[in-house]
Amino acid sequence: STGLGGDAFCLFYDGNTGEIRGINGSGRSPKALTLDFLEGCGHTAESPPSVFDAVNITVPGATACWCDTVQLFGSQKLSLQEILSGAVELAEEGFPVAEITAHHWANWAAALKGDGKELGGDLLIDGHAPKCGQVYKNTGLAQTLKELGKHGKPAFYQGRVAQAVVDVINQHGGVMTLEDLSSHDSELITPISTEYKGVRLWELPPNSQGLVALLLLNILENFPQLTGPWSMCS
Repeated sequence: STGLGGDAFCLFYDGNTGEIRGINGSGRSPKALTLDFLEGCGHTAESPPSVFDAVNITVPGATACWCDTVQLFGSQKLSLQEILSGAVELAEEGFPVAEITAHHWANWAAALKGDGKELGGDLLIDGHAPKCGQVYKNTGLAQTLKELGKHGKPAFYQGRVAQAVVDVINQHGGVMTLEDLSSHDSELITPISTEYKGVRLWELPPNSQGLVALLLLNILENFPQLTGPWSMCS
């Protein structure tokens, strides 16, 4: 979910100043995805779109988050192109597929194959999901990462890649536009925190799930700390 098509969040601690900052790298819903539009499609709160419906796809925010994290918090000793070089190499030369990845890949092979090469078939090897240990190459991903490293955010949110994203989503009934992509920005946010057993812990506020983690710690604070083999503190 944190790949090029997903979202990402950043929690940054400045060791020199002690300041803690955050980036919300989640994407928004398309502008055209209004309640009126959904109701016109026959959807209601009781009958929402399928989780696999293309109208659910939000703007991918991870790519912008990567770029902004490097720009705002990076040492500036490495360029984005250098940082992405390892991922480019893995995509070009291939990587051995892990067991759990192969399992889930196989579960979706039929859907990928049914969409044709341009809409997912290139994620298969000779029409089949790669097996555990088999080397998988993704030259298309490598090319996109190269363009991102060279040109930054515009390489993803404008031009060739943006058009490809919009085309695929709209072919499947979605409503995303080039404007939705080009207008995307990460959001600089103030982290939230709580104290647990004398230690202050920081998380990102909603729409991240960080608040849930802090609430759980607040609940656990009221219980005695376990000792023994089942305790992380033993």
